[in-house]
Amino acid sequence: MTWEMLFVFGLLAVTFAMMVWEKLSLDVVAMLALTSLIATGILTPVEAFQVFSNDAVITVACMFVLSAALERTGVIEGIGRHLNQLVGKSDWAVLVLVLPIVAATSAFINNTPVVVVFMPIMITLAASRGIKPSKLLIPLSFASIFGGTCTLIGTSTNVLVSSTATQMGEQPLGMFELAKVGLILTAVGIAYLLTIGRKLLPDRETLASILQTTESKQYLTEAVIVADSPLIGKKFTDTPLANQAKVRVMEVIRFGEAVPMPLNEIILAQGDRLRMTTELSSVIDLKSMKGVEIIPKVDLGIELVGTQKAVVAECVIGPHSSLIGSSIRDANFRKRYRVMVMAVHRQGISLRENFTDVKLQYGDTLLVEGPEATVKELAEGHDFLLLLDVPHEPKRHQQQWFAVGAIAMVITLAAFNVATIGALALIGAVFVVATRCLDVEEAYKAVEWKIIFLIFGMLALGLALEKTKGAELIAHGIINGLGSMGPTVVLMAIVIIASVMTSFLSNNAVAVLLTPVVIQAAATMSVSPRPFIIAVAIGASACFATPIGYQTNTLVYGAGGYRFRDFIKVGLPLNLIFCAIAVYFIPKFWPFLAK
Repeated sequence: MTWEMLFVFGLLAVTFAMMVWEKLSLDVVAMLALTSLIATGILTPVEAFQVFSNDAVITVACMFVLSAALERTGVIEGIGRHLNQLVGKSDWAVLVLVLPIVAATSAFINNTPVVVVFMPIMITLAASRGIKPSKLLIPLSFASIFGGTCTLIGTSTNVLVSSTATQMGEQPLGMFELAKVGLILTAVGIAYLLTIGRKLLPDRETLASILQTTESKQYLTEAVIVADSPLIGKKFTDTPLANQAKVRVMEVIRFGEAVPMPLNEIILAQGDRLRMTTELSSVIDLKSMKGVEIIPKVDLGIELVGTQKAVVAECVIGPHSSLIGSSIRDANFRKRYRVMVMAVHRQGISLRENFTDVKLQYGDTLLVEGPEATVKELAEGHDFLLLLDVPHEPKRHQQQWFAVGAIAMVITLAAFNVATIGALALIGAVFVVATRCLDVEEAYKAVEWKIIFLIFGMLALGLALEKTKGAELIAHGIINGLGSMGPTVVLMAIVIIASVMTSFLSNNAVAVLLTPVVIQAAATMSVSPRPFIIAVAIGASACFATPIGYQTNTLVYGAGGYRFRDFIKVGLPLNLIFCAIAVYFIPKFWPFLAK
C-alpha cells in the first residue's frame, strides 16, 4: 500500500467526517478535498481539471434549468391546482391520487422543485379537509424519490452513476433502463404508503395550525395616539391597549421608524402609530377607546396604511438562504423582510420564547405574520420556501408548451440515442432561455451551484481512488469477505452500503465513489458489472430512513412538524423492502453473465 493510497483513504475518511459534522458547507468540503489532491501531487492539475469538463455535471446543471422552466411557466403548479377539484376528503383519498402524479412528474423533473411546488398544495388540501399535514408530507417526499428511480434523468444520482461508469469503459445507462426495476419499486412504495406506511405516519399539528384557527381571521391595522390622549406619557403596559384580549400590538412607529425597545418599556407619545393585529369585531372597541383613532379616520399628515389582511405563513429556510447561520436578531429580520416572526420550529420543537438568538439552519420553519403583499414578496425571494399558498409572481403561461416541448425533446431523443444526454440537456436548457420560459438571471439562479461543486470535488476523489488503485483494493476487500457467497450476496451488500451511506452523506458523493468500486468488484469476480452499477443507482437514490439523507426529506421535515424518529419509523421498513426488491429483481433484468 503506497503513501498516495493511504493519503487518499485518509482524505476520504476526513471528507466524510466533515460532511457528517456539517460545520462547513458540503461543497466547500468537497473542494478542499480536490485542492488537497492537487497540492500533494496525487492528481496533476490537468487530471484534476478534467472533472470540470465531465458531461454529467453539465447534464445535472441543465436539468436544474429545465425543471425551473416547468415551474416558472406554471406547468407543475397547474397540475397541482387541479387536484383540489379531484381528490376526496380523507388522507387516503388525497394520497391515492397525488402520489402517482408526484412520482410520474419526478421521473422527468428534479425532485426538489416538485416537492417545493406541491408542499403548499398538500398543506392547503389538508387544511380544507381537516387532515393533519403530517399525514401527507412524508409521502410527498417519498413519492418524488420513487419517481427518480425510474429514468436516467429522474435524479442527478443516476446521471452521475451513468457518467462514471462510461468513463470506466462501460455502456451508459439508457433513458428508461432503470424503469425495469424502478416501476416495481414505485408501485410497491406507493402501496406501502397507502397501507402500512399510512398507519405509521404521526398525527401531528404543524406550527401554523396550532397557533391560528381559520375561524378567527386576524387583520393588520394601524392606530395613532391623537393629541390630548390620556395615553400620552404612559407605559404601554399601563394602558387599556395591553389588556385587549383580541388585539395584539406588533410594534410602535415613531417619526417613521419602529421604536427599537421592548414593547413593555415604551412610553407612548403623541403621533405614535401602533401596528397591531385584531379580529374585525375588536375594531369597534378600538374606535371607542379614548385617545386612539384608527388611521383611516384621522388626518395627521402621516402616510396612511389602512387596514390590510394579515397573513400567517410558515416559511422553511431554503438550501441557499442567506439566513443560514444567522439569528433572527442578527439578520434584523423585521426591518429586512417587514414581517414579524412569531416562532421558530425545529426537529419537532416549537420555540416560542427566546428564539430570536437561535442560529437558523436549513430546514428550520419560521411562523411569520405580516401584510399579504409583504408575504408574497417572501415567496418570490430565494431565502424561503413558503408553505402558505399565496399568489406568486405571475407565471409565464404562454411559454408552457416550449418548456414541455424541451423536456419531451430531451427524453425522446435520449431514448433513441440520437445524442448524448449531456448534449441534449444543454440544447434544451438554451432553448427554454431563448424562448423566454426563463430569464437568463433566473436560469443561473436555478442551478444548484453548491451541488455542482460538490460533484466536482467528489469526482476528483473518485479519480484519485482509481489512480492510486484504492478502488481496486476496496473491491478486493468486498470480494474476499463476501465473494465466496456469490454475486447475489455482494449485490445485496452494495445496495445496503449505498443506502446507509446516503442516509448521512450526499447521494451524489456516494454514487461517484461507489461506482468505480463496484466495477472493480465485478471484474474481480469475472461477472458483468451492470447489475452492480444498477444497485448503486438504486441504493444511492432511495433514502427514506433519515430527514437528512435526501433534500426533499429535509424540506418536509420542519413543515410537517416531524421528528427524526418519524422518518426511521416510516422510512426504515421501506428501505428494507426496496433492498429486498432490488436484490431479487436486478439479477433477473441484468444477469450476472461474464463479460
